Amino acid sequence: MQFFGRLVNTLSGVTNLFSNPFRVKEVAVADYTSSDRVREEGQLILFQNTPNRTWDCVLVNPRSPQSGFRLFQLELEADALVNFQQYSLQLLPFYESSPKVLHTEVLQHLTDLIRNHPSWSVAHLAVELGIRECFHHSRVISSLERMQWLA
Repeated sequence: MQFFGRLVNTLSGVTNLFSNPFRVKEVAVADYTSSDRVREEGQLILFQNTPNRTWDCVLVNPRSPQSGFRLFQLELEADALVNFQQYSLQLLPFYESSPKVLHTEVLQHLTDLIRNHPSWSVAHLAVELGIRECFHHSRVISSLERMQWLA
């Protein structure tokens, strides 16, 4: 019986990878108790998901720590580390300043923007998202000040 359960999990993981490895999905943090924490930055954790043979990036919901959002599920460690680093630099001001960001659709939009526009600052991202609360976060303010200084 355990064999069939593992087989289903593996097939599910493989199917997910082929569909869209960057699809944001709500997850229970408890699902990762058997996975190794490879990196951690604030509420963002990179897990080595051994049963699925993937690298999963999970944003733990700061308002409900038992749940989170899987931001990506990748097969290659190098790809996972690069994406984790990029997300860890950009996501913090958003999940710290606005509860609106903690919804699958908004996170999907934000993570797509981060991947598609790697040179954008957090200020650029905040403007594109149009979530006003983000403009009060120190990292966004600092980014705006740097942009004014360069202009």
